[in-house]
Amino acid sequence: MKKLLIWGAGDQGLVTLECALAMNAYEQIDFLEIKEKGSRKIINHTVFKESEFDKVVKLYDEVIVATGSNDLREEKIKMLLAFGIPLATIVHPTALISSFAKIGSGTTILANVIININTKVGIGCIVNNGAIIEHDCMVGNYVNICPKFAMAGHSSIGYKSYLGIGSTVIDDIRIGNRVTVGAGAVVVSNISDNIVAIGVPAKKMLVDK
Repeated sequence: MKKLLIWGAGDQGLVTLECALAMNAYEQIDFLEIKEKGSRKIINHTVFKESEFDKVVKLYDEVIVATGSNDLREEKIKMLLAFGIPLATIVHPTALISSFAKIGSGTTILANVIININTKVGIGCIVNNGAIIEHDCMVGNYVNICPKFAMAGHSSIGYKSYLGIGSTVIDDIRIGNRVTVGAGAVVVSNISDNIVAIGVPAKKMLVDK
């Protein structure tokens, strides 16, 4: 069995730990802190300081970046790729993923997620508990999808977008890059880049600069 290093020891790191433990695929799982707090223990798992990156990362077979910040996740994943360090893909055993779907490296898929046929999920995404992504959809790199999100077929989400808890995207919708969709919003029309949208139906509120 392999050894996993989780880069990020906050809330997302703990969620990722539980998911990785459920996979029963790793003999050892430890953390690398993103914010310097000093070496410590979390539930019997070692937490290394980020300044120890060079010596620590070589001790593990795979690394998963665990932070809810799309910007930080992209930064850390690109660093790992530049050094040729293998990225883990973490998928909870209760997730239902079509054998015809494609999941990018460095992505975490949590419990009870459904990803249907011919759908592609990019690099470094987080797909939270109970989210549904229907057939023939496209999710860009470094996207964060919150629990109970639902996306109908033939729709797409752009790079580094954030989909709030319980939000919905109807079929054949295009959501641009760096879009934020608020909790419970229902997206019924296309959204261009850098927009924040809330409400039912979702309406543009401001441009995120």
